[in-house]
Amino acid sequence: MSTLQPKAQQMIHNALAPLIRKGCKIENIKFVVSPDAPISQHQWIDTPFGELRVEPYNHVPKGVAYMIEHPTRKESGFAWVSRRDGKTS
Repeated sequence: MSTLQPKAQQMIHNALAPLIRKGCKIENIKFVVSPDAPISQHQWIDTPFGELRVEPYNHVPKGVAYMIEHPTRKESGFAWVSRRDGKTS
């Protein structure tokens, strides 16, 4: 994750770690961001848990980002990374 700002790294880790602890597999998680966000230029981000797929999505406004697990389990994972109200996970 060396190309990201430390704050972005921490926000991603704070959202991803609980998903991994709940049993989500990183290969089934996508990091959904605005196509206007600088991070959308990445296809993958290296994390301590492995590579995280970045998926720009036109309907996500700048400043909003979340992680969602592809529904392979009974309960799929979801976590906010950042929201418009300024809250983070």
